[in-house]
Amino acid sequence: MLFIAAFLASSLATLALGWPIFPLPCSPLSGTPCKCPEGTDYAESSTVAMIGASAGNVGWLMNNFFVTSWTGVEPSMTWNSDNIPLLSKREIIYPTEVGNVTIPEQLITRLPYLDGSFETTYQQKGIVPFVSGNGSFTGHWTTLKGTRRFENQTLVEWYSYSCDTGYPRNFAAFRENALRNATVILNNLGLLSGLSTIPQSI
Repeated sequence: MLFIAAFLASSLATLALGWPIFPLPCSPLSGTPCKCPEGTDYAESSTVAMIGASAGNVGWLMNNFFVTSWTGVEPSMTWNSDNIPLLSKREIIYPTEVGNVTIPEQLITRLPYLDGSFETTYQQKGIVPFVSGNGSFTGHWTTLKGTRRFENQTLVEWYSYSCDTGYPRNFAAFRENALRNATVILNNLGLLSGLSTIPQSI
């Protein structure tokens, strides 16, 4: 009985920390690793950079679901108002290894903090088949986070897990370029006064 009680306590603690004993189907709430649908492959990607601007200014540029020009792409369509969790939806044409693909996305959470820090999560909404018909973009679940480190230094973290046939999305290249763009824009506006680092991905 003591062993069973200890095992259950350990299991509950593991689940509470977001590390499921048995991988759950991938979703905004699944945690990682998670289980992708049959015929698709699980992938993870993380990109980070320090931007030498205040968290408030970084969030002003980056933390609007419909305003994405700093990434190099913009929504081709939007639904409902901007920045409303679960209601804000967009379509963006992304470059991939199998050509440019229109991906529908839904805002899940958007959390601005008093010190200017922010955290936004969003997901792909629906399955997008490959044009060739031999695979699909089945889903991605993404977090974009800006954390105030100092007055003019903000740590930006952009990470996701995904399920696709093969590995057609180069999240790292796209996001590294987007963070470089953001740094240039803030500098051109005279809002960059701290230390910035080159975006890096793992």
